[in-house]
Amino acid sequence: MKGFSLLELTVVVAIVLILTSISLSTFYNVANNQALNKDVNYVVALIEKARIQTVNAQNNSRYSIKFASSSVTLFQGTTYSSNSVSNIKFDFSPKVEISAINLSGNTQQASFEFITGKSSATGTISFRLKQNINASSTIILYKTGLAEIN
Repeated sequence: MKGFSLLELTVVVAIVLILTSISLSTFYNVANNQALNKDVNYVVALIEKARIQTVNAQNNSRYSIKFASSSVTLFQGTTYSSNSVSNIKFDFSPKVEISAINLSGNTQQASFEFITGKSSATGTISFRLKQNINASSTIILYKTGLAEIN
């Protein structure tokens, strides 16, 4: 008898399918976590940009950040207008959302002061993956205007 029996072939196919499913699951988790990390890091960069532009008095204006469940917007001034052409809006990956905005004054935005860069609001902004609420990340916004990922 030459060749493989049907049982041997079935076992090999089953092993290949199991290994493939493990690999795809791992790849999926890594891709989702990278999307979360990328979005959180970009939000911190926008916060830093708003603070630096205010400290430098760019366009002789203060700058602010508005947080929404699926996006963050950097805008000129302290009053948000969705129609402003100078807004820089960042939409999160479809996999990522803000799960909680806990800023002082129960607000969803933070403005920065000239010269010092101090923030008008302090607290936390929590992000998570929509399909895995255990995968999360939090930005802490301090009174100094500095932000860090926790």
